[in-house]
Amino acid sequence: MEAQELRDVLVSAVRVSAMGDGLRVTTHCLYPSNNAVGVALRGRGNEFVISDDGGAALELSDMGFVSCLSDRQMGAFVKPQGLKVRKGAIFSPVVSRSVVPAALILVANASKEVADWGSQHLKFRVNRNFKADLAALLQRYFHESMKNDALIIGASNKQHKFGHIIYLHGNRKLIIDPVINDGSSINSRVVANMDVRLTKDPNVIQLIVYDDAADWQASDLKLLELGAKTVAFSSAEAAIRRIAA
Repeated sequence: MEAQELRDVLVSAVRVSAMGDGLRVTTHCLYPSNNAVGVALRGRGNEFVISDDGGAALELSDMGFVSCLSDRQMGAFVKPQGLKVRKGAIFSPVVSRSVVPAALILVANASKEVADWGSQHLKFRVNRNFKADLAALLQRYFHESMKNDALIIGASNKQHKFGHIIYLHGNRKLIIDPVINDGSSINSRVVANMDVRLTKDPNVIQLIVYDDAADWQASDLKLLELGAKTVAFSSAEAAIRRIAA
């Protein structure tokens, strides 16, 4: 492979998309789940701030870990790089346009390092059998037409990772999105599902599945419904088979 070819491949792996208040940049850095680290660029003129928008905390939550890293704890990791933490988000000081590329890499690496540390030291909040049992259930019926940990692009052009996608007849796709009883996980699944729903693709069907063995608040279940139709795991088999028929 020639140098120019390699350069083109590497550049194509970095995606930049517009957000309402700036740009989102998907980097080469990877979280423990192998999801690419994304950072947000906001500012104007010659003053910019780069943030992971809470990406490290959401990554740990989606993996089933307790979201117990305080801003102070996270700050201890990122302070040597000159970064700060507020409400779970790692961000840079105000930087000039010429420093933006270096600041993007710095914030992305810091977010990755926090997630790496958390995945090695935090404890699971809930029994992980819920997600494993759901995967086993789907495997029984759809093993030949199912993809796990699949990415779907939402209306914002941002990619979202979903637990399972079942490919049905008529070009239909059924998204099965498991969620755990944790504030960060709930919020991330609502945002992801809402963004995909806003594409208004008639061939995409969305279903959030929650573990009804856990102690859920009614308000949290109502919040999940804002993202997509929500069903308890104990009722999921019948609901999924009915949709897929």
